[in-house]
Parts: sequence; structure tokens; C-alpha cells
Amino acid sequence: MAALAEGESEIGNPLRAEDTALTAGALEQLGVRVRWGEDRISATPPRKRWEQPQGPILLGNSGTSTRLLLAVAAAGEGRFVFDGSPRLRERPIGPVLEALEKLGTGCRWLDRPGYPPVEIECRGLSGGQVEVDASKSSQFLSALLIAAPCARGEVRIGWRQPVASFPYVRLTLSMMREAGIDFRPTGESGIAVPAPQTYAPLRLTVEGDFSSASYFWAAAAVSGGMVHASPLSERSVQGDRRLLDVLERMGCAVSSEEDGFRVTGGGELNPVDVDMNDMPDMVPTLAVLAAFARGRTRIRNVAHLRVKESDRLRVVALELGKLGVSVSEFADGLEIHGGEVHAPTLPIESHDDHRIAMAFAVAGLRTGGMEIHGAEAVAKSFPSFWDLFEGLTR
Repeated sequence: MAALAEGESEIGNPLRAEDTALTAGALEQLGVRVRWGEDRISATPPRKRWEQPQGPILLGNSGTSTRLLLAVAAAGEGRFVFDGSPRLRERPIGPVLEALEKLGTGCRWLDRPGYPPVEIECRGLSGGQVEVDASKSSQFLSALLIAAPCARGEVRIGWRQPVASFPYVRLTLSMMREAGIDFRPTGESGIAVPAPQTYAPLRLTVEGDFSSASYFWAAAAVSGGMVHASPLSERSVQGDRRLLDVLERMGCAVSSEEDGFRVTGGGELNPVDVDMNDMPDMVPTLAVLAAFARGRTRIRNVAHLRVKESDRLRVVALELGKLGVSVSEFADGLEIHGGEVHAPTLPIESHDDHRIAMAFAVAGLRTGGMEIHGAEAVAKSFPSFWDLFEGLTR
């Protein structure tokens, strides 16, 4: 949004991690001036939207960066190639590009249709009506919403149900409103964004991340200890805050405090049956907790986890098996038969997935004897994770 604004934006409490560095680097290729400070970042867009990069825009395995930046690039002019790691080439981007094509963007698939690498030819966005299949990622919808105010006429965006991780769409709309953008709902499954509109320069402080806090609360749950995580807002619309409700159902004590939330483990954990569509990133964390809950835990409605940094349903089942845990894998979820967990006889593999590495660190607090290969994957979203995790035992 800062790249689309008129003038310099300043963002406090930024995350400096692999995904945000890739996003900033891509914006710099488009001519945005990005400056990192100790506790803030400033971004100034170019006079003309956009400068032409010297080569392809490479985004590693950041699906979020790729999907959002495709729409941001389409809001300007130029020819751009988006590519990344072998795993990124397996992660879908077709739905956002189908919508962008209807709004005037040219698209040429360079390998497999619907997946990177792709070349797009951008002439700005026309107005019009599009429908998006966001069943595999809310990012397809968020991308179009972010770019829509820059179109030459009103953009009406509809979507098919269900939308994966819909709370992230609410978060996108909340940020658009904070940046001075008007929009209106059109029924239960649509938004109309008048255009053209101008993003006001942002003066924003990023709130604390419930996703990152979850691993420390899970540590309290499996150990019977206590963890207070802050700063986290009671008013946050982040979907992952719902994990606190699940922890209460599992037997933990949860209390809200002025600057965050405290979780205290309550001994033996209870199994649960949960629709996780609104918080799919919490599935590896919950799956690890379920391994220690005597009985059957059912995780439902998260088929889109198969196109994340790894196929998280397959990977969680595989790695829990190394702990002696019986797991049934379904197309859209898992059933975990918990209560008997052993130290692994083989190393746990992260599969280059940050959330797998962090979730299985929690299991190691109870099993001991755990070695995690590819533990550096946490750099994607939480570079200081291991230092903070070690501090739990001090």
C-alpha cells in the first residue's frame, strides 16, 4: 500500500525477515525507495508507476509476496517476469491473474499455466467486474482489493465461497480504510471499490503477531508452564487469535491482560474437533498439541494447506509418525490419535517450512532427543525464534 501511495510512508515495528525482505527487494526493482531503520521502515514510490527491472523479480518461496505484487505491478505500466524457488513454481497464482487479465493485464505463462514463472504486461487497470476463486488462498482476493483503488474506474470484486483464511481479507479491508480508501459491500460475497482513489501516505505501527505468539503459548500447554506474550491487542481482527479459544477447550487457562495474553498449561490436554479454515497456519501447532491429548483430535476444512510452503497435511502426518503418533490424513484435514508420544528415532525434517520447524520445536519440550533438520527455515517469518525459544527455559 505504501508503494501505491502518493508520498513517503513510515511503518513502525516492521518485521525484518525473509518474506518481507523479498517484498521490499521486489518493490525496489519497481523503483520504490525503501529504507530500513532500527524500528521502522520508510517507503517512497517512484514518480512513474513503475520502473522497468533489469531482470526477473525473484521471490523465493514467498507465495504472499508473489500474489500481492502481481496485482501491485498490474496497477502500473511495464513488462515484468515473476519467478522463484522450485516450490514457488508449485504454488498457484492463476486465480489472481485471471482476474487481472479481465482488468486489462496481459499474461504469458512461461512454464505451467497457473503457476510461476509468468510474464505480465501491464497498462494500468481498467474498471469492471471480476469474480475470484479464493478457495486456495485469500491472497488472491486481497491482492485485487489492494490494487483496485488505482484502476481507471470502479472495480467490483466478487468471490466464490468458501474463501480460505477469510480473516486476512478483513485485515486487508481494515488497512485500506485506515489508508483513506472507500469501498462498499455488494451482498455477502462482493466488494465495490470506487476508482481512481489515492492511498494516503501511511503512518502505521504494525501490531503484534498472534501467529508467532502461538508457539510460545503451545509451549506452555505441553509443559504445564506459563507464557505471557505481548504486545497483542484485544481488538485485533487477526484470525489466528482464535487459537486461544482452542487452547481453553484443551484445558489451558487463558487470560487477557492490558498488553497481551497469558496462557497457563493445565496438565493433561483434551482432544478437540475444530474447523481451522479461518486459521490454517495454526494447524501444525494444533497437530503437535493434539499428539499429547489422549483421544482423537479432528482438524477440518484446510485442504488449501497442501499448497503452502510445503504440503502441510502430508508433512505433519509424516513427521508426527516419527514420534510414534498415529495420524489419519484426509483431503481436507487430519485425525490425530494422541496420548502416546516418544522421542523420535529419526531427525524431524522441516521440509523448508518455517511453521513445521517451529511447531515441532514445541514437541521437543516434552519428548527430548529431538533434532530438527532445516531449522533455519524459521528465517522466513521469525528469524529470532530459536533465541527466544531457548529463553523459555531460563
